[in-house]
Amino acid sequence: MRAAWWTFILSTTVTCAWGARVDVEIDGIEEEQRDAVEQTLKISGFGKRDVRHADVASAFRQVDEQVRLALEPFGFYDATVTKELTGDAQNGWKAKITINPGEAATVRSARVEVEGEGKNQRRVASAIAGFAPKVGERLDHATYEASKSVIDSSLRGSGYLDAKFLRRRVTVKPDEKSADVDLAWESGPRYKFGDVRFSGDAPFPEGFLRDFVPWREDAWFNSEQVLNLQQRLVDADYFAMVSVAPALDEKKDGRVPVDVLLTRDERTVYSGEVYYSTDFGGGVRVGADRRWLNKKGHKAGVEVEYSQRLQEGSVHYQIPRPGREDRSYDFGAAYRDETTDVSRSRNFQLAASRSEKRWHGFQRTIGVRYLVGDFELGQDEDNLEFGSSKLLFAEGSLSRRRLNDRLAPRKGYVLDFGVRLASDAVVSDTSLAQTWGRLTWLIPQGDRSRFKLRGEVGAMTVDNFDALPPDLRFFAGGDRSIRGYDYHEIGEVNSNDIIIGGRYLAVASGEYEHYFSEDWGAAVFVDAGDAFSDKFSLNVGAGVGLRWRSPLGPIRLDIGFPVQTDLPTEQSWQVHIQLGPDI
Repeated sequence: MRAAWWTFILSTTVTCAWGARVDVEIDGIEEEQRDAVEQTLKISGFGKRDVRHADVASAFRQVDEQVRLALEPFGFYDATVTKELTGDAQNGWKAKITINPGEAATVRSARVEVEGEGKNQRRVASAIAGFAPKVGERLDHATYEASKSVIDSSLRGSGYLDAKFLRRRVTVKPDEKSADVDLAWESGPRYKFGDVRFSGDAPFPEGFLRDFVPWREDAWFNSEQVLNLQQRLVDADYFAMVSVAPALDEKKDGRVPVDVLLTRDERTVYSGEVYYSTDFGGGVRVGADRRWLNKKGHKAGVEVEYSQRLQEGSVHYQIPRPGREDRSYDFGAAYRDETTDVSRSRNFQLAASRSEKRWHGFQRTIGVRYLVGDFELGQDEDNLEFGSSKLLFAEGSLSRRRLNDRLAPRKGYVLDFGVRLASDAVVSDTSLAQTWGRLTWLIPQGDRSRFKLRGEVGAMTVDNFDALPPDLRFFAGGDRSIRGYDYHEIGEVNSNDIIIGGRYLAVASGEYEHYFSEDWGAAVFVDAGDAFSDKFSLNVGAGVGLRWRSPLGPIRLDIGFPVQTDLPTEQSWQVHIQLGPDI
């Protein structure tokens, strides 16, 4: 009996000493400020564990002071707090905190300057001009620290490695709701690049590696150029690890050496891909690349692709020239056999080109290509048109990719533009002048959604359109064109009702995509356009889609419906499936 009585007393004491959790509600301030307050308040941490009433009461008394400390970095020095604590140890507590941040302190004066020759550098002057918060704006400590860091980085990144603060002061007068900013740097001397010192196990002589260095001898130190050197070495695809860093502790006599550590990658790399799309059916793509063949870094590779509608094999050879232009010379040969619902094309190609990876922010390629082969047009075996092609044409292209992620991008764009020129006076069966352009633009909407806008245009002048293979004609329709229509279903139709493609192309697309979870999402889309020679006819497809980030890569399933078309054939809904990146 006595044991039971003490057990009761002990359990009651524990129940009274320990209680439930605390639910904290904060009102009256913006989201960013509320997050800062939540992280500062001690009582906010009681929402995840049981606490005693004494601890809750103590933390509740500290709320006023902690709120004021949390809001000072945002420029609020006179916040008032209204608070209420309800509940008990058995049912839990609720702390309701209403905050009036008051009037923010604004910047009354700002003196931001650099003494010494560093102030004349464009990068430094731009950082000073962009300093925030400006006079009349709210004193936000995070913005102030970020702007201060930008100026400091611009000095050191421009070669002023001994730059130091002369003044670093912010005077806040809470009673006057004002602040005065006073910042000054002494730039000191400007340094130049010293020796570039290579180490590691690179399979090339130092002379070849030095060709990657983007700055000239005796150039001023620039941090952007250091990053440029690292990116060039990474892009060369020779090395598993690249580390480029200035040896700041060894700077002397106005120069700073740069250390480069390189670790060679596997010399031969094999690739394989299994894919499926409704345009080409199921397929497999395999390849092998030799990352370097000799001490000059030459490369070679072979690739074979086989699917239901496309069979292709190619070999290529590349001679890199990694100077400041970062260019290469590429040579290749390929055989291609492509079958669609409206055509079949078999051809052999030889190509030679010169590429520059960093031409005003683009990759520029200029070259020549020789194509010879035969083709057939039509869907009915009893009504086919046959042709053959022999073309030697010059071609050039510009491309730029800016994406935040390679496999699942949410932000960025891809831009491609190209031209082709051929003359019947030089080998070719016809004269041709052709141009085309493509743009895909991704616009993020929150954390799980994005807009995808896509446009494609093309135009040509050609003496004998019938001499062009389907590869060089314009078609529309399919997974990556106008959904709701078969692959290459949209194009000019001749007198025999055969789709022969067009001289012009205009396609636009809009898509909204939202992911409900980490791996699953849905989309709605509208595609429109035409491939034509004489008269533009609007073809519109719309539909919905399912998205899955599978272990094998992104999978897209779209159901498209023809909304508007002048095509002579009967139209119905189409299923479009793609395995792999969509951009």
